Amino acid sequence: MNRLTKKSAAAALHAIQGQKVLVYGDLMLDEYLFGEVNRISPEAPVPIVRVTAEKWVLGGAANVAANLKAIGTEPLLVGAIGKDAAGVRVRELISNLGISGSGLVEDPLKPTIIKTRVIGHSQQMLRIDREEIGPSGGRAAKALMAKTIETAKSATAIIVSDYAKGAVCQEMIDAIRDCAKKKDVPWIVDPKPAHKSFYKGATALTPNSKELSELSHRPAKTDEELAQAALELAAELELGGLLVTRSEKGVALVKPKRGKQAIWTIPTEAREVYDVSGAGDTVIATFSAALAAKLDWIEAAMLANAAAGVVVGKMGTATTTPQEILERV
Repeated sequence: MNRLTKKSAAAALHAIQGQKVLVYGDLMLDEYLFGEVNRISPEAPVPIVRVTAEKWVLGGAANVAANLKAIGTEPLLVGAIGKDAAGVRVRELISNLGISGSGLVEDPLKPTIIKTRVIGHSQQMLRIDREEIGPSGGRAAKALMAKTIETAKSATAIIVSDYAKGAVCQEMIDAIRDCAKKKDVPWIVDPKPAHKSFYKGATALTPNSKELSELSHRPAKTDEELAQAALELAAELELGGLLVTRSEKGVALVKPKRGKQAIWTIPTEAREVYDVSGAGDTVIATFSAALAAKLDWIEAAMLANAAAGVVVGKMGTATTTPQEILERV
């Protein structure tokens, strides 16, 4: 079976309700400027966008938390924001969703990461990133470590959302690994190839096919290539498995089992792909919530794939609800 039934999806969604999932990683603010494009600038050969609306949503690890909240779990978010207007807005957005802000740490030396997307006639025309890449230092770093260790005590799963902006370092991963081992809970990583060595012993990684290729130094386009690359990476890093996102092809679950099938390809649930922004956040949130509820890995992967199928049909960074998922299954 590589597709959910409504009955199994409903049971899975019921099981994840109330699960407490720690999310640690790079917090971001996603800004959207919507406008009309009617002429070319006389100053340079570029279109002029007359802004008619704007929107702010949570991005990065904060979007993972938003996805967890939307499907009915209790996200325990830990991460750094700047002592600035964008940081205030992140706090407001988190509060509006009913997510606790007790795990947020203000770093006076680093600004809040902002990704601004300019949309003209429903098409993204430009993205502007405002960020200072690097780890938090001093009191902020100590506070992040303390909050992560304390919050992990009540978590049924741990997510590391690594965007390679500075939140994830070897020391923090070592602490998370120890916390997960003590509590016997899964820890799942949305990885960046530059931090490959950090992830040893993780329960699962959720790379896209390009990231898998970079992590394994192997091609990962066909089913056979993907399976070989994932199995070798799982052995090298002593992983429990991988859930690989494959855009229009859906997802592939790779879980090494001696003498048994190791890869399951699950076709996409998307009816129309409108915007893939944040889809990876939806996948790791839903998959991790399912593992927290001790669901079967294949069922967890199918549920995550169904959730992503809803999100990519929406404009911009988005979330989905249990009702929307059930309507798509």
